[in-house]
This record gives sequence, structure tokens and C-alpha cells, in this order.
Amino acid sequence: MGMNQLFSPSAGLSSGLLGGGMLWDVRALVLLLHLLLVTRASLSTARTQIPRKEIWAKEGVPVQLPCTLSSNLSSGYSFLHKVTVTWSHRHQDRTPGASWYRVFSVGPAGLRSISPPFHPRVHLGELSLHRGDFSLWLRPACLTDAGEYRAQVHFETGDLRCHLLLRVGQASVTASPPGPLVTSGLVLLNCSFNRPDPPRAVVWSRGGIPIIPSSRHFPFEGFLFLPYVTLSDAGPWDCCITYPDGFNVSVAHHLQVLGLEPLVQKTVYVGEGSKVELPCHLSPGPGILPGLIAQWTLPQGRGSDLVAGDDRNSFALRLDNVSRAQAGLYHCNLSFQGHQLSAAITLAVITVTAKSFGSSSSQKGLLCEVTPMFRQEHFLWTTLDNQTLENPPGPWLKIGDKEQQVNQWQCQVYQGAQQCGAVVYNLELQGTGAQLSERTPKAMKGGKQFPLLLSLGILLLLLSGAGAAVFLLRQRKLPRRFSALEDAVQKFQRQNIAEQMESESYCQT
Repeated sequence: MGMNQLFSPSAGLSSGLLGGGMLWDVRALVLLLHLLLVTRASLSTARTQIPRKEIWAKEGVPVQLPCTLSSNLSSGYSFLHKVTVTWSHRHQDRTPGASWYRVFSVGPAGLRSISPPFHPRVHLGELSLHRGDFSLWLRPACLTDAGEYRAQVHFETGDLRCHLLLRVGQASVTASPPGPLVTSGLVLLNCSFNRPDPPRAVVWSRGGIPIIPSSRHFPFEGFLFLPYVTLSDAGPWDCCITYPDGFNVSVAHHLQVLGLEPLVQKTVYVGEGSKVELPCHLSPGPGILPGLIAQWTLPQGRGSDLVAGDDRNSFALRLDNVSRAQAGLYHCNLSFQGHQLSAAITLAVITVTAKSFGSSSSQKGLLCEVTPMFRQEHFLWTTLDNQTLENPPGPWLKIGDKEQQVNQWQCQVYQGAQQCGAVVYNLELQGTGAQLSERTPKAMKGGKQFPLLLSLGILLLLLSGAGAAVFLLRQRKLPRRFSALEDAVQKFQRQNIAEQMESESYCQT
């Protein structure tokens, strides 16, 4: 009976339910463990070693060695006080016995350790740790930084490993011919970066504006050809190289061009009788260049002058008391590094003469002229206080009653709205030519008295000579008893000489 009761249907049902419950608990436990293992495996997979990545950098420019957690894993974690980060380095061209050495490390308490060769160029952003960014910055990158880098990051729920290969290259622009260039010469610029794969594009620019092919600029891949260099080409030229992986590198080359200023033919206006300085300057000045001498070629075949450069590399030609005969085209020639440099300057002399004009030549006036004349000048007559007295513009100044009341008139020479030069004429000195404004009226009045005093002195000399001749003739005929007359003649001669000396002294004042 006991056996029948044991295998009765009711007993089987109870035991089946009991066994099914236990089986369900085991399956639930297995499923829970499986889920934990899968989650753990997924976390461990995210924190395992990331495949090695190749990074390129330009020498002297900051570079980032990336090592970051994905955004879904780093969210909700604060790694600032719970993480340990260690970066190690092994040189690229390592020997068989070379090993890894620690470059940078930071502990949970924020304690840092940096290898001396990298200090103080190595940085790890503290704020980036909150976002799971453990990238290493090298500011700047050096050639010796090239090689393998390995990062080990440990935090509460796992770890992260990063492996990178850093390659550091040099970018440069070479010029052929090298060194300072001279105007009208040519140069070929070559932009390069020592990376084995070819670039996707090379762009030349200046001041942020890309260079467009023209008769003066020929860009071709990494080359830029300038067939005719001018002073305006001096300065930086930029080159940007872009590679298929997105890496780009920029480099600038400073082109130094030497030439004589002025760059184009220049005209210098000056009043007759004044001083002038004709400019000639080596620009841009590469420091003091002792021993350089410029040869100035004078107009109308009047020879040449040699001028040594000063401490500013200036070879200006200075002329005193300029006359109309000195007007014309001057050339400043300089030999530098086997090249001949030249600048052209025209000296235009302004003169004023008193002339008669009109059909009957009864009208008197002043004529203002420029030598040489370029047919671009126009003239304006004014007083020294810029009053025109209703005189129309032009080279002629009609001398009427009102004009005669003004002693000094100024002729101003213009090209367009720009005044080029001016000269002052004094009506009190008619016939003596244009007078410069630098001469004071007092000196001019002294000059007016000089011809009269000179005539009186010559007359006195003639009278003295005639008296001396008469005295000699009479001395031969008269006896010695006329000594009183002889004394009178000698006294007259001494008086004439004293008056002459007094007259000359007065003229000099």
C-alpha cells in the first residue's frame, strides 16, 4: 500500500510541481549569470586594447595622441579621482635591446610624474578626464618624439589600453637660387614634407588669398615659379599640403628681394638756386653693407659722381645751388652680388624770369617755367600769405599796380591736386632771377646797395691812379723844394685808400 500511495497520480503531480519549481530556479539563476557575464564581457570588450593607430605630426607643432572611451561607456562616471593613467614610449628606430619607458603618469589622488625629456611639453587635460578622454598632448612635437606610444588606463570597472605610432616629419620651402634676390631676377620655390605617400593637394597662397596662375606666378603641385621678381614680391609665401587621410601641414617662406628705390622713375621739383637731394636707397636693407658705392650718371653727358652708402644703405646725391643747366634725367647704378641695380630720377628745376609780353611788348610780367616740362604741370601765383589778387592760374603773372605793391610772389607748381614745388620771386630785385624763400629780406636789401658801392669804389681807384700818374710826371720836372705838394698828394692817396677800405667793409655787412 505504501508503494501504491507513493506512485499514485496525486503523489506524482505533487512531486512534479516540486521538481519543476527547483528547475525553474536553476534556469533563472543560469540566465542571470549569463546576463552578468555578457554585460561584463561587453564592458571588458570596450576597455580592451584598441588597435594601433598611426599619427603624423609636423616638427614644432602641437600634436594629440588620442585615447578615449566611447561616449556610452564614459557617461555617468567621474574619472578625476578614480583613474590611473600611464603613458609609455619606445623609440621608432629602436635597437633590439630597446625597451619601453614611462613618459607620463597620473594617480587617483592627482599625483603626476613626467619624464625629463618630455617636461614641460607633455600635457593631459584634467577636464577631459570627466569625459573619458585620456589623450596625451605634445606641445610642440620634436623629431625625437617619434616612435610607439602605449597608454594604460585603470578605473573601478575595468581598464583601457591604447597603442599608437607617432611619426614626426619636417616641412620646408626651398628657394632656387637661395639667399637675397634682386629685382628682375627669377626664383623657383619648392614646398615639401618628408612623408612617403603623395599628397592629395598643394595650395600656394599669400595673405590668405590662393595664388592663381598668371604671367608672374606659375604654381604647379609643390612648385611655384616667379619669372620676374619685384620688390612687391618680398615677404611671406604660404604653402599648405593635404594628404588623403585628412592630415595637412602648412609652412611659410619669407622671400627677401633687394632693389633700388624709387621703384619707378621719379621726378623731383626744386627751385633754382636751392639745395636738393636725389633719393637712391637699397631696400629692404639687409643690415649695414659697408663698402658699397653707387655711380650716378649725370644728364646731357656731363660725366658721373660716386656716392658711398651710409648706415641706412642710402646713396642719395646732394646738389647745392641748383641751376637750370643741371635739370634732366639722373641714373643711380649699384653693383650687388654680381647684379646691376638701377634707379632713375628726373630733376625738374623751377625758374622765374621777368619778361615783356603782348603784341606791343608793353606789358611787364613774370614767367614761371619748369625744365624739363612734362605738360602735366599747372601753375598758381600767390603771395607768401596765399593771396592771389584775382590773378588767373597759369605760368604768367601780369605786373600791375596792385601786383607792384607786393614785394614777394610765389609760383606754385602742381600735378593734379598735389603740389610738386614752389619758388619765390622778389620784385625789388628785377633782373636778378628767382630768389628763394630761404633768403631773408634783410639780405636782399643789402644786395641792392652792393652795385652802387662797388661803382663808387672803382671810381675812387681810378682817381687815385690818375693822381699818382700826375704826381710822377710833375716830380720829374719840379725841384725838390716842392716837398709840401708831395706831402699833400701822399695825404690825398692815404685818404682815398682809407675811404676805399671803409666802403668795402660796408658792402660786406
